[in-house]
Amino acid sequence: MFLINGIVLILAGIGAMGFGLFLFYALLPLFYAFFGAGVGYWLGSFFTSTIPGEMSFIKLLFSLGGALVFASAAYFLEGFRRILIGIGLGSLIAGLIASALGLTGFLGSMIMLVGAVIGAGITLSVFDSFIIITSALGGAGLAMDGVHLIFRSLGIVARSSIADGAVAPLILWIVLGAAATAWQFTNIERWTRNVQRATDQ
Repeated sequence: MFLINGIVLILAGIGAMGFGLFLFYALLPLFYAFFGAGVGYWLGSFFTSTIPGEMSFIKLLFSLGGALVFASAAYFLEGFRRILIGIGLGSLIAGLIASALGLTGFLGSMIMLVGAVIGAGITLSVFDSFIIITSALGGAGLAMDGVHLIFRSLGIVARSSIADGAVAPLILWIVLGAAATAWQFTNIERWTRNVQRATDQ
């Protein structure tokens, strides 16, 4: 179970880090489902008061429910897609930060709610940049959690130890997020141009 969950988180994280903005424009419902699953996973963690990396049936249901809700919203509420992705990414980043600080339960859920509100507001003004930065940081966090699921003794990827003062996981998270952000910004014009060309045909 840990191996499968770890591989899924690693692949999802790498996909978000490298192609967050591209996936948004090219695969809208799938993109929303992906981040909806992430949001559901963290909410499930907080409601069950379990740390990231501990999988349970409840957390699986939350993940599937989040994916379904966000994918459906992307399809039926087309005019609100940008606000919806702001909610999804904002709450995902807030959940990752809360989990790194060891905050669960009601407080962790409230932090996710605040992140959702902030994310929704930011997307209205700096959409592409927000998508890139949050998908890069969120993907880096997911990938690190996936590696930690598989290699439990590898302390440098243990983001939950940041709450105990560990510096190495925090530095790695920032470095991976920054590298992914730089990569996406170098491709932003090509991705948006290609998608626009395909849409016009």
